[in-house]
Amino acid sequence: MTGISVVHRKTAISTPSLISLPLFGLILLVLGVVALAGAPSPAGAAGPRPEQVNPPDGPLNFDACVYLALSNSPYLKKSSLEIEIRKLDESDSRYGMIPPLTFRTYYYVNQPKGPSGITPQPYSLSFSMDPYNPLGSYFTLQAQKKVTQIAILKHLKVIAAGLRNLGNMFLDLEALKTLLAYQTEMVNLARENLVFAENRLSIGTGTSVEVKMATRELELARGEEEHLRLQQERELKHLKTYLGLKTESINLDLRDARRQVLGNFNPATATYEQAKERSYDLKILQLQLEVQGYQVLLAKAKVFPDVLFNTQTPDPLSLTNNPRGMFVGFGLQLPVWDGFKRFREVTRQKAMLKQVDAEIETKKGDFVDLWENGKGEIQETESDLKLAQIQEELTQLKARQVEVQYNSGNVLLSAYLEARKGWLEAKKITVKKTLLYHMAILKQRQLSGDLSQTYVDQNSWQN
Repeated sequence: MTGISVVHRKTAISTPSLISLPLFGLILLVLGVVALAGAPSPAGAAGPRPEQVNPPDGPLNFDACVYLALSNSPYLKKSSLEIEIRKLDESDSRYGMIPPLTFRTYYYVNQPKGPSGITPQPYSLSFSMDPYNPLGSYFTLQAQKKVTQIAILKHLKVIAAGLRNLGNMFLDLEALKTLLAYQTEMVNLARENLVFAENRLSIGTGTSVEVKMATRELELARGEEEHLRLQQERELKHLKTYLGLKTESINLDLRDARRQVLGNFNPATATYEQAKERSYDLKILQLQLEVQGYQVLLAKAKVFPDVLFNTQTPDPLSLTNNPRGMFVGFGLQLPVWDGFKRFREVTRQKAMLKQVDAEIETKKGDFVDLWENGKGEIQETESDLKLAQIQEELTQLKARQVEVQYNSGNVLLSAYLEARKGWLEAKKITVKKTLLYHMAILKQRQLSGDLSQTYVDQNSWQN
């Protein structure tokens, strides 16, 4: 591509001694100070990110874990650093509103002689501006501001997913604690049943097969207890890693974990319209639509010519009748032939704008499906929980019936212990169904935007 520069005007400013060497050094010093002062500070480019904190004394409830995660979690740092990068890009675009100037100088050790015996200055100075498109710089800055906001929303989206993950771990640990307590009780029942079988064998009313069966049942109960304990330890280690803690142990306050994690959120009162308004995905796509709109304007701005500017002293080696002074020039640069690339770029960016608009409509449809599926999942898990509770109540009644028969001497201790075991198994199933139900509500709370809005102030991340 060929470029043409059209110089509009040149002005000569005559001075007896325009610039001396000390003044030249002063100019370089001033330029250096301005460059350093104008550079943005990387430390101040990011939004609010708490310093690394240590866990407070005493058991940690869910709110304390959220605070530690927002402060320390390595899973949230990558997206927060992306905000810093985008803010630096925005600073580049903001400084790009000022035309870039280049300073150039030559000093000739052997002083040249000018025409007619005039001795020119032994050096030349020039300030030149790169081709500058003011409209393009403005649209680039506006687009970059939107890109920074997109990075903030993506980080908030990561935080929302992280809070849900943290809530799931909290609910899971509470369920594991309850399951482990029930399984320990089942171990005690199996041990009691083994003692009963051994006593019956010793007095001749039982068989060795009964003892062997009771032994295996005790081993199974202990194995399940150990499995739950290991699962609890793994979950605790994962929680510590997620919170970014270096401590050897962690003490949690799991009392009423459902209330701690779900708060006052009621899925029955949550609305789709409110969820759509808070959706980070839809907000990001809307900003991407605005960014693409600026891309269309930027493509149009590139159709117009660039502005040129330079000011310089005469080159001592050039042949001129005016060897001293400062000459100022303005001009325009416009490509003569580029195969209509600039015009096709406008069409291309408009087509991409339509693509983003279509993606928004698709995302809205997907969001409706997510919302309805979430509601359906809550209803299904709630129905399963009610069935489990009915089954638990039924096994409890049977266990009480067998207990009465045992106390009256109508059944053996083994039958009573077996009924108690069945009741504990039903209670364990209820705990698992309750966990799934609460996780489904937590998922809907995240989708509604209530979870993120409770713990994070989006406005605090804005400039």
